[in-house]
Amino acid sequence: YWRKAAVDWLDPQGHQRILDVATGTADVALEIASRVSGPLRVVGLDFSRPMLALGRKKVREENLDPTIVLHPGCGQHLPFSEASFDGVVTAFGIRNFTDVDAGLAEMHRVLKPGGRAVILEFSRPRNPVLAGMYRFYFHAVLPRVGRWVSGHPQAYQYLPDSVAQFPTREAFSRRMQNARFRVVEYRDLTFGIVTLYRGTKDD
Repeated sequence: YWRKAAVDWLDPQGHQRILDVATGTADVALEIASRVSGPLRVVGLDFSRPMLALGRKKVREENLDPTIVLHPGCGQHLPFSEASFDGVVTAFGIRNFTDVDAGLAEMHRVLKPGGRAVILEFSRPRNPVLAGMYRFYFHAVLPRVGRWVSGHPQAYQYLPDSVAQFPTREAFSRRMQNARFRVVEYRDLTFGIVTLYRGTKDD
């Protein structure tokens, strides 16, 4: 549902070239390709080669070669020329960047004028009751489940810690504006557990 909402906001069209940053196993790239009937090129980028291998398998199973092409790479140093994509999307990826501002600047750089970037990321609910339940689950329940399931609770602690450290909606919107995006807007999903952000590059 969340990834579909992100693709809705991106609104890909035929004859476009779309970049999916931190594509993982290509779920968003596959969703984009399923929406467009005309010619399309979706480029997925991720630093994890094992995840890309799983993504390529899914792409082949859906007969979407060469519509979707997956490459290893870093979202903070995109290996593409300026103004080479009509749209850029990242789902649950930018929170993991060591330099969020560099990642935003790179997304802006590779966008064509008039292109839009859509970012889907976890956020903290605004409702006090939901926020309390959210904190309890992430900080009390999830690490214990991780300890029981995998024996590595620290891996499950990373998610709540990284969400807590991520900027507020307003602060992240300002950072998008600082990266020269215009018409920056955001929309909460699922009671504010997740937020969609969108910005446009000037014509």
